[in-house]
Amino acid sequence: MKLKKCSYCNSYTLKTDCPKCGKKTSDAHYKFIKIRNAPKSK
Repeated sequence: MKLKKCSYCNSYTLKTDCPKCGKKTSDAHYKFIKIRNAPKSK
């Protein structure tokens, strides 16, 4: 799963369509795409 961002309302989601406005989403900034795979903080 990759984090996606809605360019219309600037919300983040994992879906291809924004749950808030219904527009298409695009991939988030490369730094945040693999945020679910990040190591857990102590």
